[in-house]
Amino acid sequence: MEFRVLGPMEVLVDGRSVDLTAPRPRALLAALLVRSGRVVPTDELMDALWSDGAPASAASVLRMYVSRVRRALGDGRIVTRAPGYVLLVEEGELDADRFEQLLADGRRALAQENPRLARSLCARALELWRGDALSGLAVESYVAREAARLDELRLACLECRLEADLRLGRHEAVLAELGQLVALHPLREHLRSQLMLALYRSGRQADALAAYRDARTAMVDELGLEPGKDLRELERRILEQDPTLDEAPGSRRRLGGLPAPPTRTVGRDRELATIIERLLDPRTRLLTLLGPGGIGKTRLAVEAARRLDDELADGAVLADLAPVAEPAHLLPAIGRALGLCEGGTPWPELLASHLAGLELLLVLDNLEHLVDATAPLGELLAVAPRLTILATSRRVLRLAAEEILEVEPLDGPASLELLAERVVAAAARTAPERAWLDAISSRLEGLPLAIELAAPWFRTLPPDELLSLLDSRLHLLAGGARDQPLRQRTMRSALDWSYELLEPGPQRLLGRLSIFSGGFTSEAALVVGEGSTVEDLAALVDASFVRPGRGRYEMLDLVREYAAELPSADDEGRDLHARHYLLLAEQAEAHLTGAEQGAWLATLETEHDNLRAASDWAARSGNPTVELGLAAALGRFWYVRGYLSEGLERLLRANDAASPGEPLARAKALRAASALALLQGDYRLAHELAERALELYRQSGDAAGVARCLSNLGAILHAQDRLDEAAQTLDSCIEACESLGDDRLTAMARNNRGDVALSRGDLDVAAEQFARSLDLLRSVGDVANVARALYNLGAVALERQHAGDAAALLLEALELSQAIADDEDTAWCLIGLAALAETGGRELDGARLLALAAILLDRLGATMKPFERNLYDRTHDRLAATLGAAELEAARAEGAQLGQDEAIELARTVARLDW
Repeated sequence: MEFRVLGPMEVLVDGRSVDLTAPRPRALLAALLVRSGRVVPTDELMDALWSDGAPASAASVLRMYVSRVRRALGDGRIVTRAPGYVLLVEEGELDADRFEQLLADGRRALAQENPRLARSLCARALELWRGDALSGLAVESYVAREAARLDELRLACLECRLEADLRLGRHEAVLAELGQLVALHPLREHLRSQLMLALYRSGRQADALAAYRDARTAMVDELGLEPGKDLRELERRILEQDPTLDEAPGSRRRLGGLPAPPTRTVGRDRELATIIERLLDPRTRLLTLLGPGGIGKTRLAVEAARRLDDELADGAVLADLAPVAEPAHLLPAIGRALGLCEGGTPWPELLASHLAGLELLLVLDNLEHLVDATAPLGELLAVAPRLTILATSRRVLRLAAEEILEVEPLDGPASLELLAERVVAAAARTAPERAWLDAISSRLEGLPLAIELAAPWFRTLPPDELLSLLDSRLHLLAGGARDQPLRQRTMRSALDWSYELLEPGPQRLLGRLSIFSGGFTSEAALVVGEGSTVEDLAALVDASFVRPGRGRYEMLDLVREYAAELPSADDEGRDLHARHYLLLAEQAEAHLTGAEQGAWLATLETEHDNLRAASDWAARSGNPTVELGLAAALGRFWYVRGYLSEGLERLLRANDAASPGEPLARAKALRAASALALLQGDYRLAHELAERALELYRQSGDAAGVARCLSNLGAILHAQDRLDEAAQTLDSCIEACESLGDDRLTAMARNNRGDVALSRGDLDVAAEQFARSLDLLRSVGDVANVARALYNLGAVALERQHAGDAAALLLEALELSQAIADDEDTAWCLIGLAALAETGGRELDGARLLALAAILLDRLGATMKPFERNLYDRTHDRLAATLGAAELEAARAEGAQLGQDEAIELARTVARLDW
């Protein structure tokens, strides 16, 4: 929280202004704020709020205002203490406190003959002002004295800063400002004397004497008094041309010496603004830029230091620590960067003595290999209150004062811009086509060093060949500029530098982590890194090999490629990885038909790359049991989330590789494959697979498996337009499911039986089957199929021309389908709502919704079920008849251009109309 009184009163919470606009609550807050930390009596507060006399109800109204301000500020800020209230303000939260501290420090620096520091401190104090103190209050009498005091201090701060400017020899630079201030404050002698001195030092003796005469005239006319002794003495010295008036003592020598970058910094404006803001915050003492090698930490640190060099009294100094091999040499390296020689004084004492009075940014670059020697940095910060350290490191320093800013790769546009610029510079020709640059930039993951190393290859390789070679990047990204350190001439050496700093435990775990694809949890990391510890994982995070996210960890592909070459990236680790993800898939499968299916579907989506990698490893390593187990467990996930072709291919591959001794696992895989083939419209294959699965279930005596297969087979027969066979098969299936007592299986069979009735136009039978299915599905919490049953009932309502019922059912089905990201059922709902829109005279919306439904199904690779195909065609034909072919296609094109979120919102709008 921040309280601002140096201008209009304002309260900020997390950078956002608190909404407190009513006049008397604002006046109450101001009255408490000017005496923050002290009790303000109730009577005094009432006088402040009602200067013309408090009403009889003032006490109760005051309590109401206190309650209102408390709500605005949050609990614990305004405390009731007899005989009134106290506002609790923590150190640094009130801008006036920070201003007064900076002013006091500036005056002290001036007294200690350090005008450069004085000027910096006073300038920062003045930057806190936004206008007249405590302005804009409706009731100002209570705070007028405090406002006047602060405004006087502001003027004093200006005088202190101008005094520092004059001592630094900046007399000509401040002449105009002094002239304006004297015009505003003609009776202020200190400003008059500063103006006279600035004029005299600028070679304008006559103007300086004229300025004295103007001062005397103003004082005699306004006050009836002669100028003070100091001003008269200054006139005498100017008349005599006193040589001491020419002296500008100046200040200590600027240390400076920051290197200029050899090329332009690209795409880092946001990061630089953040770094500079944090470094200028007096609460920041040590900021570490953390990231892997080649991500651009040094460039950011040097650029930030260059921008702050003139802001700080003693500027910025860079100490490059990469060449420092021994921890004991850290302090000497810092000392030499500061221009110090040890002599007979130990380095800790020499540095403490030298830095104590400086306002300095000390950049410690490449600190990762010296982290065990960094404890003395905390001691330096303790004795040098205006020292700020900006460190770059691949490892966290773990010092008490440390704040961390993780340096991210360049974003897409910045990465592309840097690559194009470097290609032109390195290849001395026009950059290749944008498409090639996009593809290559993406492959380089926004790593500036990788981009720098790749650019020269454009001289010798065509873009398509270069892109192909980047599939194995480490050997290609070599041969950097000779004036760069060795560790930055290849990506491999940059990573070697970090790897060699690790202990054996984290080194071993790093290789194992390369086995993961698409990120991993800490639990999975420790399973695959068998014998590794949480501390090993934390060390890899600290060393920037691993990047933490929301409950997961990730590695850059370049880092993963490097880690995959380590000895610990072995087959044993891949076996552990495959078994871990088999257990996860089996655990998830048990929940994919219940109330938690949405969360488990999302988990499988997140881990899909790892599940693929586990399946592929099981296939390559000759482990058909794991491959088949994974495929069979993932069948429903692939169906709901629309991975139809991939799922079918993996299921068939796993079944072909399986041993004859696994009939139930094979039957499960074949049944799942038949469902995917059905949705893709390959009815022959779906029928064949369902029959094979049914035979295996019957041979194994698995009654539940037989029932599941019969339900699938009924849906396939329906799709093949064999309606009588489908009805008979499903009636037998329902009877079998009920005898098993399996409510979910019964519900699915009834849903399929209702589909057959709907295609026949037997709406009463369809409605009964769908309603009974819905009741059962709700009882078991199968969200996805509840959505399907609701849609089916909505379809019946459409056929009965019950528009209101259809709209409500389709909207509920749509919301459930969206909740679990089921694009198939979403598409059916959109077709139903398109038909509804057409019947209700919203033909353009109907056309737009039809277009999106077709896009979703095409994206899935799914075909329409018989009733949905018929409904789609009927709706399309009616729209064409009403709109005409040209307008219909234009509306469909508009629908195709909508984002999915926009289209879903359109569907909701249609459903919520007054039908």
